Amino acid sequence: MCHLPLFIKNIVSFDNHSHKTRKKSSWLSLLIILCCTLLITLGIIFIHPTQSHSYRANLLEDMEKAKTFNDFTESLFLYEVTSDSVTTAYTLKNPDNYNIPSLEPKLTSFSYEEYLKNSNKKEKDATTQLALHCLSRYNQKNLSKEERFTHTLLTDYLQSSLSLSQYPFYESLLGSTSGVQANLPVTLGEYPLRTEEDVNTYLHLLTQIPSYFEDIISYEAKRNELGYKTPAFVTATALESTTAMVTGFQNGDNSFIETFNERISQVKSLSKEEICKYKERNQTHVEKYVIPSYKQIIHHLENSLASNHTTSTESSQTKDNSTNENIPHNNTFNLLSYMEEDTPYGICSLPEGKDYYTHLAQYTTGSGKSVDTMISMTDQALSNALGTVLNTALTNQEAYFYYCEHPLESYYHSPEAILESLSLMIREDYPLLKKQPNYQIKYVPDSLASSLSPAFYMIPAIDDYKNNTIYINPLFTNEENGNLFPTLAHEGFPGHLYQTVYFNESNPSDIRQILDYLGYVEGWATYVEINSLEFLDYPLEGEVLCKLYQADIIINLALCARIDMGVNYEGWTLNDTRDFFEKQGFNSYYAQDVYAYVVETPANYLSYFIGYLEIMDIKDAYQRQELDNYSEKEFHKRFLDVGPADFETVKKYMLKDN
Repeated sequence: MCHLPLFIKNIVSFDNHSHKTRKKSSWLSLLIILCCTLLITLGIIFIHPTQSHSYRANLLEDMEKAKTFNDFTESLFLYEVTSDSVTTAYTLKNPDNYNIPSLEPKLTSFSYEEYLKNSNKKEKDATTQLALHCLSRYNQKNLSKEERFTHTLLTDYLQSSLSLSQYPFYESLLGSTSGVQANLPVTLGEYPLRTEEDVNTYLHLLTQIPSYFEDIISYEAKRNELGYKTPAFVTATALESTTAMVTGFQNGDNSFIETFNERISQVKSLSKEEICKYKERNQTHVEKYVIPSYKQIIHHLENSLASNHTTSTESSQTKDNSTNENIPHNNTFNLLSYMEEDTPYGICSLPEGKDYYTHLAQYTTGSGKSVDTMISMTDQALSNALGTVLNTALTNQEAYFYYCEHPLESYYHSPEAILESLSLMIREDYPLLKKQPNYQIKYVPDSLASSLSPAFYMIPAIDDYKNNTIYINPLFTNEENGNLFPTLAHEGFPGHLYQTVYFNESNPSDIRQILDYLGYVEGWATYVEINSLEFLDYPLEGEVLCKLYQADIIINLALCARIDMGVNYEGWTLNDTRDFFEKQGFNSYYAQDVYAYVVETPANYLSYFIGYLEIMDIKDAYQRQELDNYSEKEFHKRFLDVGPADFETVKKYMLKDN
């Protein structure tokens, strides 16, 4: 994830937390924020488009002049959702209803030259500082209860973003799973085509991809110049996945063409002849702009890898003098050939990297706890889960051996059947939605499967929240895989889809819709994923097996979260990571894969696991408070009623003592 800035909610909720083998935008046009999940921004073309810069400059003036808190937040909301066109298109189905004019098409709010200029001047997040100044003018005593809540949230959120903006060029934008090149096809593949204007805009914006990628390459070159070199193994995996993607594009497995053809066929205002012409134009644009741009990324990665590998070779007496023989070809390579096993590669190896990771961890989790405390929490949770497995092995060998020999099984196979069943199963312990939302299941194109998560939820427009999409990656999940059940609990009911719809049904203020609290939403999705195993029927002693499979998820996530903090905060090497695996009683076979992942996407696992642990801490405190009056359904309702927020705020509004 990229914390070059901050605001708009991620379009996609990518769930990269499966290492069993298993987005906010520019807060201010100054920066760009991309995550294990990325927000790519595009726009809509109009006959007489308004200059985006002048329109947004007027919004800044409106923020400064706003007399009421509501007027201020509405101007801030409009400023953020118009930072670029896809942000507008994904956030709002009907921008006209918000009096947003027809703005010039804009692929991305990220300009390398502007970013470099502002980082050199050390003028970080000028608009964030302006917003904080405006916020300070409003006396909370004169605000409504809801406005006071929003005021507190927004102040803390902006201050957190300001802290992260002190560390420019700390993040790589070209990872194998979190990189812009990996996530762009998904974002564009879901770009809404509702009218012919949308179609023309989409095609026009494809022409901006070359300059966008050039900015990304310039940014990466500057990182290298500053000494913030991306480790060779990260570059190698990015090169492998990007090469495989482009090979697919050229061999008929092209998501830019497939998804466009599907979407344009649903534009009712177009004739068959017009649809055919647009399909031809799209294919021409893909061949002229998209594929060459991706080849340019590949060229950059090859050069970076050769340069990085040369440096590594010169500093190591254990490797020969070849500079490029290990550059991945034919989609295979040896990860270890790019990795010094006793060299720390985590973010803490950069100047002030440990401080940066602390801010990143707190922002990503929504937790005010120190990283040292997060480590203690994770160690304790891991110990407890391992204790559950060990105790069962000693007291119920039949259940233990069944668990060891059988993956999680489910009688539900198709995604649609699983989601329908879950939507009914949760009614006893979770509050009902006012109306059952619509949803569709889509499958990740083959050309993207190797670089994307097992599944992900597409966050809907706030004025169209009842229509939802979940993507499934057939490379990791299929209809015969029992793991699809908890995966769809995480993505669907009562996970992301359910929580998003519930929050929207509460009619929150617009500004709250674009505050991204990953710890809250991913922590909740992890919490319900674990709880969903209680809905399944088990042979033998069901309760015992359920606890074993739940412990299995916790162990998996705890191991990865602990390694994330060990690598990026404590400076673990690959050998340290192997030792950690072995001390916990596990084979270290997967150590190098987990190590490479947490180096590429620092703190990503924490949003899932620390978020989950924070929810469990609040739940324990709530149970102690309510005692005999405790209700599982009421706890879930009160948690969801608060809505996405940092955990200190959630605790304050859920517990009487606070």
